[in-house]
Amino acid sequence: MKKIDLEFYKKNGYCVVKDVFSEKEISDFRKLGYLSMKNDQKSGKGRQEVSKVKNVWYSEGDLTTKPLSKLLFSDKILKIATEVLGEKPVYFGDSTYQVGAGDRGYHRDNIDRIANVGDDWKSEYELIRLGVYLQDHDHFSGGLKIIEGSHLGKKGKRKFVQSKAGDVVLWNKRTLHSGNGQRLKLFPNLVLGYRLENFLPNFLFLNSDKERISCFMSFAKEGENLNRYIEKYMKIKLNKSFNEFLNYKGFSKTVEKNVKILNDIK
Repeated sequence: MKKIDLEFYKKNGYCVVKDVFSEKEISDFRKLGYLSMKNDQKSGKGRQEVSKVKNVWYSEGDLTTKPLSKLLFSDKILKIATEVLGEKPVYFGDSTYQVGAGDRGYHRDNIDRIANVGDDWKSEYELIRLGVYLQDHDHFSGGLKIIEGSHLGKKGKRKFVQSKAGDVVLWNKRTLHSGNGQRLKLFPNLVLGYRLENFLPNFLFLNSDKERISCFMSFAKEGENLNRYIEKYMKIKLNKSFNEFLNYKGFSKTVEKNVKILNDIK
């Protein structure tokens, strides 16, 4: 695993941690992704959405109860979260996976999504999301687009995130980003708006490396920003007790040592 560029992250609101997972690990995670989808389809925990621009399986429930929990609580993921946050990270039930090409459109992952408006913007925001894309996106479509500096309320450059299978992409939850980015064949680094991506015919774009499987997991420091996120988003999303949702019993002592798992949302 390469060194995390914390200065770049703090300035731009995202960074790529290179070479975190081996080719064998990525292959194993892809198998766990398909197994997770198969299990979820059998139990009705998710939905398939198909349209002109997407064909994707969206899962329901976090990763703790799925085969992909092996990725969520891997030592490498927890090490990254710990280094970025500067202390033992809190896991609060916010994780998921997708299989296939899904929705596009710039958005933030925090509560107060208008820049510089609301409590989320009154202090440093220490809720992060990690994305593990189980295929290459440096020369292929399907990857992440970022607006640099948007986590600070600035209007920065739109950039493709140059990630490969084995990398981990991390971003601040205030950062504007868009998934499933389309790269033009003639101008592969030209970042288009999502409406134009959806309008133009597919033959103008590069294909995906292989079927897109993406995994997302959030961690945070304890504090008011996390409390507000749990109160205003997670409780609505879960609509039941956190213990029922999380059900994390059986994880190893290594997990308990390296991550603080909230036991309840009251």
